[in-house]
Amino acid sequence: MNTIETTDPHLQAIVKAAEGGADLYRVVVVCGATVYVGKSVSTSRFADKNFEEFGVEFFKDAGKWKTSRQEKELIADQKAREILDAMSPADTLPTLDVLSLSPAQVFPGGMTSYEVPAIRVHLHQIDSWWVAPFVEHQAKFRGGGVGVSF
Repeated sequence: MNTIETTDPHLQAIVKAAEGGADLYRVVVVCGATVYVGKSVSTSRFADKNFEEFGVEFFKDAGKWKTSRQEKELIADQKAREILDAMSPADTLPTLDVLSLSPAQVFPGGMTSYEVPAIRVHLHQIDSWWVAPFVEHQAKFRGGGVGVSF
């Protein structure tokens, strides 16, 4: 397994640029059989995106409440903040050994894929990566079946 000292300096530069506020393009990373595709962003953008998405989810739930829209937004934001405060440190200081992607897609080998608002990947887990454009080829499934006769 990689350590931060042996991590590709080009990949580390992407993380540093994102933490510095650079507007970067898509990056693809491979960790074992899982592929992650997304735009590299800062740790604070990762936290902000999660806050936004929880707020949207809680606001949808608040649609059933008999309160004003403004009050629903305040309640949704408060609930989102409580969730994030419970599972996050008090600050969003840059974490230079973690790549934050937002938005992102996750493609576990042979499983359902996911579109997520934000995800973080430890640099030492990355086996390979690229940023250049690429061509996607859909997997070809060979015909097969089960025959039963009596």
